[in-house]
Amino acid sequence: MKTILHYGLVLLIIAGVAGVGLSFVDNLTKGPIAEAQSKRLEEGQKLAFPSASSFGELKKLEIDGKTIEYYEVFDESKNVIGYELLYSVGGYQSRIKVLTGIEPDGKVVAIRVLEQAETPGLGAEVDALPSNQSLLCAFVSLFSPEPKKEESNIPWFQAQFSGKTPEDLIVVKTKDPKHITALSGATITSTAVTKAVKEPIELFLKAKAEGQL
Repeated sequence: MKTILHYGLVLLIIAGVAGVGLSFVDNLTKGPIAEAQSKRLEEGQKLAFPSASSFGELKKLEIDGKTIEYYEVFDESKNVIGYELLYSVGGYQSRIKVLTGIEPDGKVVAIRVLEQAETPGLGAEVDALPSNQSLLCAFVSLFSPEPKKEESNIPWFQAQFSGKTPEDLIVVKTKDPKHITALSGATITSTAVTKAVKEPIELFLKAKAEGQL
């Protein structure tokens, strides 16, 4: 009986120490994680709508049982020139959050995947930058006086969405500039990202037409 009590007490102490340790780590990392997410959102906003002068406060829209978060996009004269929609869906193995910049008629300006934890080398390639340069060209460009093009910082999969209408947002497996070409071996992730773009646009336009904004 004493042995059982002894081991029970030891396990209780270990569990208590582990709990305190986990709580400490959680509190230690919570701030930096929130700060990183905020920075990624801020950078995403500028990339998703490059011509924007400023953005409004985050708003929420409830329609057809779905919740859409969005920002109004303003020009220098404070005129609304578009919107940025925040929406998340389930991917292959993680939630995928996408920020989509749209014109008033729903045409996509650009998108940015803000959060994803898909399979490395497959679904995670939604964040892969273009690799159309040789190693030699990449090395030479480091010493080139010419500035790098902004397009080089846009993942090729996400770049496909620019200029598309909701009707164009269809995932295909063969290259088609009119639609969205799926990532090789990651059709589920490709479809999820496309859904995270298309669905909120359609719901947003519906709400707008019904005067809910």
